[in-house]
Amino acid sequence: MMQPNNVPEDFNFDEAAIPAWAEEGEVVAKFFSALEAELAAARLRSEGIHCFLANTTTQTVLPQLQTVLRLHVRPQDSALAREILQEAAADAFHTPPLGSSGKGAILVLAIAIALLLVFLLVKSRTF
Repeated sequence: MMQPNNVPEDFNFDEAAIPAWAEEGEVVAKFFSALEAELAAARLRSEGIHCFLANTTTQTVLPQLQTVLRLHVRPQDSALAREILQEAAADAFHTPPLGSSGKGAILVLAIAIALLLVFLLVKSRTF
């Protein structure tokens, strides 16, 4: 059996990949869902706010641990970032009211399901 001899023994991480402000960054939000965290980060980036997520690798590798993802921004951007995230949360919970056609469709669906259940019950009793 051949032993691999090209495995690096020391890993040189690129220090330039970590933003200089990362050590003094401020946490503006915490998430359990990676999807929500990525959406929040994308929202901030679209507004021109530099940010990064901490603990994404841990949650990807060990999702059963339910780690908290932290969204970091520069201290000078924290107030604006919180405001943007609050607006996004308010927009997410605002749902337009159902019109009469929406209520009618739900009523028709409920009646159809009830009729199907009655049919199945009657059919099961005949056997």
